Amino acid sequence: MQIVTSHTNTDFDALASMVACTCLYPGTVAILPSHIMPGVKAFLAIHQDLYRIRPRKELDLNQVSSLIVVDANNWKRLDRMEGLAARENLEIISWDHHMEGVTINGNQEFREEVGATITLLLEEIQRRDTPVTPMQATLFLLGIYDDTGCLTFSSATHRDARMTAFLLENGADLNIVAAYLADTIDDSHSQVFSDMLANARIFEMEGLKIGICAQPVKSGLTMLASLVSKYREFKGLDAVVGIFLTDQNKSMVIGRANSQSIDVGAVVRALGGGGHPAAGSAVVKGMELETVVAKVEQLIQDASRKEILVQEIMSDPRRFMVDPSLTMAQARKIAAQEKLKGVLVCDHGHFLGCLSAESFAKAKKSARMDASVKGFMKPRVAVVASGTTARKALELMNLSDDGLLPVVEQNLLIGVLTRGNLILHIYDI
Repeated sequence: MQIVTSHTNTDFDALASMVACTCLYPGTVAILPSHIMPGVKAFLAIHQDLYRIRPRKELDLNQVSSLIVVDANNWKRLDRMEGLAARENLEIISWDHHMEGVTINGNQEFREEVGATITLLLEEIQRRDTPVTPMQATLFLLGIYDDTGCLTFSSATHRDARMTAFLLENGADLNIVAAYLADTIDDSHSQVFSDMLANARIFEMEGLKIGICAQPVKSGLTMLASLVSKYREFKGLDAVVGIFLTDQNKSMVIGRANSQSIDVGAVVRALGGGGHPAAGSAVVKGMELETVVAKVEQLIQDASRKEILVQEIMSDPRRFMVDPSLTMAQARKIAAQEKLKGVLVCDHGHFLGCLSAESFAKAKKSARMDASVKGFMKPRVAVVASGTTARKALELMNLSDDGLLPVVEQNLLIGVLTRGNLILHIYDI
């Protein structure tokens, strides 16, 4: 008998990978470990009959002739499978995305560093053109989303995203996925959160309250980002960086901040990760926890000192300027030529107001495109000074209908800040 199994405390990636193997290897029986995650237990309480799954207690190891292991690379993580470890001539097939700590050596190994093991199996399912039912697709999507934080973790890859699209094409139900990935905390995550509350270091820097939570955790925890967010809210901090060293010698670095705090995106990007000013994450390999903490602390200080000002990223205002003597039709033509949604009305450099897409629409609807721009411009719009920080400008951009912030000093238009300027700055493009 050929079986497929995975690690104890089975999560959705492990369950999805087991079910995928029953599709790729006809006749294979999925053996469910005795201990499974609460969300998986709730899912199987309703859907188990749709899949070929048997509990571990019903398995006789003497009947096993071939073993498929998914989402696990160590015999100790399996549920009472040690009796197979020393068996000669046992065929072992491995599908996994964990690259370190391997003790299960298979005859065939499919081990690559992607966000979720199910992604590797889905690529093979797609290559073979193996049929996938909508409920299978839904479970497989749960596997990808659970292990990648809905594609927000830094471990997520373009391959995970591609397989997400493949599953949606095959009828995966996002409503079901959302229901079983609700933001609840199980016992293992509760313990991590308790440790964060007890051991995190909180300090003040330039009027900001910042927390650093650094601690070892078990591999497989999928809600660390949520814990960091909850910790920041619970303690009322401006920013928090969580540093979680897994038993695979990897540190997950997760940052969360409010809009007026430090740029945690810059912190994690310096560690090889990704993010934006309010959120980001990175994976640091082969480095002691204390070393990662020291590096993060230095990067936080650097992020504070290197606050970017509007004058460093703003655009030349000339392409955005129109004269108050123009008609709405003439101003609209200039906007179209420059591919702008809005333009700024200036009289010899003095800023008067803004013409938005809404302004042009109103003029056209009322058949007044020949009217002066003065009758349609908005004189009161959000503006910034050249010395305003990019972070503050990012807040003000929410008040702009057309993604333009005039940079005004002594009533003179000296620059324009666009959404594009901010995007280039935020993501270091």
